Amino acid sequence: MTAWEDKFVRFVAERWVFQGTDPHDYTPRTLFVAFGEDFLSPLLQRHEHFGALYTGMLGEKRIGYIKVPPGTVILEGIMRALQFTRVNTVIGLGTCGALQREIECGDVIVADAARAGDCLSLHYGFDYNQVVAADAALSASLAGSLGRNNLTVHSGPIVTTGSVLRETEELIDSWNRDGFLGVELEASALFALADWMKIRSSLALLVTDSPVRRETSGALRGDKREAFVQGIIDYIGSPEMTA
Repeated sequence: MTAWEDKFVRFVAERWVFQGTDPHDYTPRTLFVAFGEDFLSPLLQRHEHFGALYTGMLGEKRIGYIKVPPGTVILEGIMRALQFTRVNTVIGLGTCGALQREIECGDVIVADAARAGDCLSLHYGFDYNQVVAADAALSASLAGSLGRNNLTVHSGPIVTTGSVLRETEELIDSWNRDGFLGVELEASALFALADWMKIRSSLALLVTDSPVRRETSGALRGDKREAFVQGIIDYIGSPEMTA
């Protein structure tokens, strides 16, 4: 890391992420990052704010939590600021489109790797279209726990794209042929940042549309969403997750 990079990371952490609070007071070991959709914050007890990040209790477990907009720029600032905290595990929560016909809207995909179609991963040691791995043990633990909660869970590689609205027929067909399970906007950047920082990461995604079936759904409302959220809550309360 260059002297300027180190100085600027500290500036971003102090002024933008933690906003004057002491990052060393941020004690959770696990941070949940919700991409676009707020899954957990209404359920957390005993909130404490640390600038943009906050903590809360789910049962007996204290976790870190933040909701970020779709994309990778804000994610980079949040992840790099974690070097001043005790966080050693980041679990993403989000939504995706299914790329295999057997995956239905309302199913869950746990990504154990993502092909880099974003621009941020290029700055953290990975080439464009290179597959970036999540933490294998964490992904297996997360998928196993969600599967035991009567969710239909698919584990495997996904595609991260840099454009949410430019998913052409040719791209969809090629992603399908290459065996990718889903498509979204952040996974490869999350995994690349975590790899660079030597922390664990994984990602659980609720399937809300199916490009291969040309279907959209209401999975962000109703029973499917509730089942996904309950599955995450049960994982947080399980011995498998280190708080």
